[in-house]
Amino acid sequence: MPRPPALPPEQKVTIVLAVLSGETTAAEAARSAGVTDQAIYNWKRRFVTAGRSGLETGLDQAGQREKQLLGEVAELKQALGDSYLQLRAIRASMLSARAGTPGRPHPAALASARGA
Repeated sequence: MPRPPALPPEQKVTIVLAVLSGETTAAEAARSAGVTDQAIYNWKRRFVTAGRSGLETGLDQAGQREKQLLGEVAELKQALGDSYLQLRAIRASMLSARAGTPGRPHPAALASARGA
């Protein structure tokens, strides 16, 4: 027996909600959608399980993701700051070398390093 084409998730949600609310039975929904009763029961089980896990965690998954991203942003800001300080030190060293006094930075390099 050929398999019927897969239904889009939106249609499955509509069917599952109709069954859960009592608007229709799983058997009626299966007949009208052209799927087996078992397919309806599987969709319903997966739908309820996914919803339950969202309630069991106690934390909103979007909130968890946001917290993770904020942590990554903080790490990237720190790395960028460190890289910027290293770049300024390299520039100061290069200016000092150009001034012909190795080991002693040129006054312009000191001013640059201080942000002046």
